[in-house]
Amino acid sequence: MHIAIVGFGPRGLAAAECVLARTPDLRIEIFDPCAVPAAGPNFMPDEPDECLLNLPLRAVDLPPPAGAAGTSFHDFVAHDLGRSPDPDLYPPRNMLGRYLSARLHRLRQRHPDAMTHHAGLVTDAWRDGQGWWLMLADAPIGPFDALLLAPGQPLSRADDQLALWQNFAVNQGFEVTPAYPGRTLTAAATRWAGKTIAIRGLGLSTCDVVAMLSIGLGGKLVDGRYERAGQEPRLIVPFSRDGLPPMPKPALKTELRYALRPREHARLVATIRDAIGGGPVQARQTIAAALAPPATRISGQDADAWLATEVDPEADHPAKDPVAFLQDAIAMAEGRMAPSVEYATGQIWKALQSDLRVIFHETDGDPDTRAAIINIDQGLKRVTYGPPLVSARLLLALVRAGLVRLGLADAPDIALTDQGWVLDADVTAQVMIDAVLPAPKLSQLDDPLIRSLLRKGHLRADPATDGILLGRGGSAGQDLHVLGRLGEGSSIATDSIHDCFGITTRAWAEDISAAARQNAAQGRAHA
Repeated sequence: MHIAIVGFGPRGLAAAECVLARTPDLRIEIFDPCAVPAAGPNFMPDEPDECLLNLPLRAVDLPPPAGAAGTSFHDFVAHDLGRSPDPDLYPPRNMLGRYLSARLHRLRQRHPDAMTHHAGLVTDAWRDGQGWWLMLADAPIGPFDALLLAPGQPLSRADDQLALWQNFAVNQGFEVTPAYPGRTLTAAATRWAGKTIAIRGLGLSTCDVVAMLSIGLGGKLVDGRYERAGQEPRLIVPFSRDGLPPMPKPALKTELRYALRPREHARLVATIRDAIGGGPVQARQTIAAALAPPATRISGQDADAWLATEVDPEADHPAKDPVAFLQDAIAMAEGRMAPSVEYATGQIWKALQSDLRVIFHETDGDPDTRAAIINIDQGLKRVTYGPPLVSARLLLALVRAGLVRLGLADAPDIALTDQGWVLDADVTAQVMIDAVLPAPKLSQLDDPLIRSLLRKGHLRADPATDGILLGRGGSAGQDLHVLGRLGEGSSIATDSIHDCFGITTRAWAEDISAAARQNAAQGRAHA
């Protein structure tokens, strides 16, 4: 059996490992423009050390290579460091990239004739009586018995605000640049000493950016105080919808406080499984009601009112001082302050991520209800996908040193002048860094392959989520599967490295292995 995998980052690697463990005689052709397959652009081995995983090493629990003994990520890091790592360590993303590259190398050693890599962008696909064909650099390649799309971040169009700013920068001689690749950003930052830098977005990527523009330029954090190197920008101003930074993950010594009791965990899983079969409003209410008792126990505060507001997408949220918010979040993560209801709820929801993936995989439900549960997941990402504690401490130190200013909310009336972006009366930026990861929405997509498959009817849109409508194992029918962010709605919590190696990927491998066995049986019958 001959299959194609388009997109070969961590998810593509996991898919190849899973399917070759089940069906070793498969032939796989992988298509990815990235120079380092398996690592992908998010975990490139040459990314700066300032770009950290948002998971501590102790929480990175990737299954070993299917069907073979292999080094765990923990052991890989220990070998790389030459010592036993601190359990609170948040490794740089480049270290995970090197680990994934090593897993691909071992996979090739076990299956030397199984895989062929095409380094390029697939622009079209079609199916005929022979199977699937792919267009690469104006040349058709195929036929394939099955096609898997496993893109990390598909190409997306700039939204109206970003497109306006890009044109403005070109015409006025300013700079708009993406947060990644980090190595490109740090090279450009050598030109920005003394300038004011605005950062669009205030999430995990912004934590990386401020680290690259400070520590990455020679600055130091000494006893909680930032010491300038002299190469930094004059001022860094991140802004977002509400102006609030993400909340750091708890230190190891405080984690037990957030552990769910077995009965609490069982009730939450059962509630979510039941809720997915009902309507969206009822689902939000019943999930909030189930979260309230453990959130109240952990925080010591009545959680009902906060949860009723948080799960209502139309509710207004009160403004908060971002510096005080960051200070409190650090104190909660360190265990010096009792957790807020938001922080406690986020830790509870984080513990349910694997359960959520299984429930979405195993349970049919109304698309609007699935979208409502995804909205809860998205709304809690400030906590569940929070940064390392070390990143939050650095951000606060930079604020205190006057290098970073928090407090600006995203405003549509940012003025564009011959001096730059006028964010308010005191701040005019000459450089704009885009740290907003485009949502996995078909309406924003600019990927030629996905758009072609939608036009031809091979893929169908999910109107509830603006993603792709898929069955179990990412099936779109006709031997076509999609794994990853574009399937959010059929799946949930797809941004995690654990999802790459999770239940949907394994289900795809089982589908392909079953098809291979069927093909082999038919071949023997015709012999």
